[in-house]
Amino acid sequence: MELKTVLRKLIKEKGLTIAGLSRSTKVPVQTLHGWLHGSEPKSIRQLKTIADHLGVDLDYLCFGIKSRSDSIKIEKFENEINAGIFEVVLRRVKR
Repeated sequence: MELKTVLRKLIKEKGLTIAGLSRSTKVPVQTLHGWLHGSEPKSIRQLKTIADHLGVDLDYLCFGIKSRSDSIKIEKFENEINAGIFEVVLRRVKR
């Protein structure tokens, strides 16, 4: 499942309109229409705003993946992260 399918489903289930969703989240109507027609989102902040408003996780909104209750939360590793045990590597990804 992808964003356009999940978003369309959630809008229908919650009885919303695109204009109403736009007004309540401040995400432009054009952006929502673009997502509904398959455009890739350019702002994670807008996605998060929509997900929060619809009461779903980002994983579900974007990919249709329901969060598992036994999933590992970053809070479990907070002490190790602050202690510098993890190493973060950034590299350019070729497309």
